[in-house]
Amino acid sequence: MGDSRRVPDRPGGGRLTGRRAAAVGAVLGGASALVLALGTAYLWPLFLFPLILATMLFFEIGSVAVTVWLVNFLVLYHGFRAPASAAAARQAVLGTALFFAAGLFLGRVQRHHRRKQASLAASSLSDRLTGLYNYGTFVDYLHNEVTKVDRYGGELSLIMLDLDHFKLFNDRHGHEAGNALLRRLGATLRETVRGADVAARYGGEEFAVLIRGDEQRGYELAERLRRAVAATPVDGRSGAEVSVTVSAGVATYPAGAADEAQLVRRADDALYESKRRGRDRVTIHTGAEAAVPVPESLSA
Repeated sequence: MGDSRRVPDRPGGGRLTGRRAAAVGAVLGGASALVLALGTAYLWPLFLFPLILATMLFFEIGSVAVTVWLVNFLVLYHGFRAPASAAAARQAVLGTALFFAAGLFLGRVQRHHRRKQASLAASSLSDRLTGLYNYGTFVDYLHNEVTKVDRYGGELSLIMLDLDHFKLFNDRHGHEAGNALLRRLGATLRETVRGADVAARYGGEEFAVLIRGDEQRGYELAERLRRAVAATPVDGRSGAEVSVTVSAGVATYPAGAADEAQLVRRADDALYESKRRGRDRVTIHTGAEAAVPVPESLSA
């Protein structure tokens, strides 16, 4: 998968506010006043609403489409009456040019506004350091997925991962190297999980991956992630390459947990069982009160 993030629909993309709205109003008002002074008051206001709507929905290409419509209207209009005078032709050309310029300006402002809104929406959902979902977004996603399983059936597997000896790494190589390590793990998660799955920074050096599938699929993905991290050294102090490892725990819903809170607890229990057993390994929680080692049938 190229990106583990599925960002919800962008909020408020169609609205113009503040100084931009005032600027757009001034441009449209000025253009309308000018074409009114040129003697075409009966025509131009009819196209202002389609222009605004088109630029809000389709940006600059919308203003091009509405301007072409206007030109066709003018051609047809003059085709059914006496040929236009040179003065009327100049008025139409100038009015259309002003109309087109206002549309391009509107489209550019609206495009910039949409991009800013999308950026704000994405930043509120993701962890700035790793680029993965943040804790709050992950909790909401987990709740929604558990609700879907309750309604439609299926299975979920939750993988909790934790960097081994992260505090020691920070002490030896510095916090900047620690941040680089977290970014590297975030990139590994994005590259390894599928588009249908979600990966998040759960907190500190702990990460979570939620996938559709049973414990075997969860274990296989956790093993791929564990191996990918171990095979990718990172830069430590003075540029020296350092190998790091992760421990992981897997739990499933509904077979191994009664609700989403218990699913998180049991995946976390399995993670700390991996830590207890020596780190750099994956443990599956079977739904019993204690996490158990990986069955032979699922061993790597």
